Amino acid sequence: MTQKEYTAFILSQRSCTSYIETIRFFTMWMKKDFETISSQGIGKQRMFIDPKVFIDMYECFIDELYNKFPGFSKFKGYIVSACDGSIVDLPNVTLTREEFPVGDENLLKEKRIRARVSCVLDVHSKHILTVKIVETVVNEIDLAIEHLNNLKQRLDITKVITIYDRGYPSIELMAKTIDLNSKFLIRLPKNVFAHQIKQMKTNDEIIQINMTNNRLKKFDDENLKEKARKMGRLEIRIALIDIGNEEPEILATNLTPEEFSTEDLKELYAKRWTVETGFDRLKNLIEIEDFSGIRRQIIEQDFYAHIFVYNLAITIKNHAENNITRTPRNKDKKIIYQSNFAKIIGNIYLFFFDILFGSRTKREEIIDFITKEASKELTQYEEHQYDEKERKNPDVNNKHPGNKKKTH
Repeated sequence: MTQKEYTAFILSQRSCTSYIETIRFFTMWMKKDFETISSQGIGKQRMFIDPKVFIDMYECFIDELYNKFPGFSKFKGYIVSACDGSIVDLPNVTLTREEFPVGDENLLKEKRIRARVSCVLDVHSKHILTVKIVETVVNEIDLAIEHLNNLKQRLDITKVITIYDRGYPSIELMAKTIDLNSKFLIRLPKNVFAHQIKQMKTNDEIIQINMTNNRLKKFDDENLKEKARKMGRLEIRIALIDIGNEEPEILATNLTPEEFSTEDLKELYAKRWTVETGFDRLKNLIEIEDFSGIRRQIIEQDFYAHIFVYNLAITIKNHAENNITRTPRNKDKKIIYQSNFAKIIGNIYLFFFDILFGSRTKREEIIDFITKEASKELTQYEEHQYDEKERKNPDVNNKHPGNKKKTH
């Protein structure tokens, strides 16, 4: 097998055992009739493949897409993205524990090994713009800053708004975003900037945050720390918005009132929930926690290969939904029809070998078929103005219940 074929093998795996995946790929897709190759042999050769191959694949895919269609996912001229993290379970073996340090005694007692996944997702197109899988001891704020540096190299970050939930009330993150001339919208816990917020006379004002030594010592980036010290203070816009709770939510941003009203900020923050849907699809439809090996290199290969597949499926989904003509019978309800993401994923894996190796004509025929099928197989839901739900803790003992059939 060539390097290209090994790379295709990693991309095309679909939650079967290593033995079945190996036989299916080598014997059926490569047309090596009734010949075999051991899963151990493939595993050994995979150690020569850098996971960055798959990082480059999904990033190049996104960059080409956004360069070719620069206006397809914008709000007032901005790409609106959401940054968040999630925890995934890893194979519970000693080697994995050594390569992904847990740093949590309670998890060790439970005999569970986990990794942190952090991503930035476009809330309109649903594409994952940048993502990382790391050990759980890595700080989420550091990952968010790393995402910003990554996006700066690839997109016009001055036209990107990044939305964060309450886990990201970091002055360093705000200062970094301002330094990059980018935009942020952060939902603050009640105890952050409490003194300044208490002095506000309206529900939408600019507050000043002094860059004290106590705040600066928490900065990891020395260059940014020096810039913040010279700046002396940060000017942050605070908006108090009503989303139906007992108390208003506190949003911090560097978006100006001239460009974005308080109602605009409320609408923007409501879009943050899309990143939760992205994680749900990754875990339950892409099945990113079904790793085919126990070494970090193989885990990262599987993970980033799945991100490429996710972005490909989202692109087909968006394209298919442009062709949906069905309308709801009840005109009073705002019913939204969507193409079935699970069936798109199933069809991609069914035709993956030809998608990767087929002629241009063959690939176009396959994508056209998947798109047409996705336009017919629809799901629906009723649109709500603000529909953020509580995050559910999955049942780790019933990750793939019997009523959810895998697509092999």
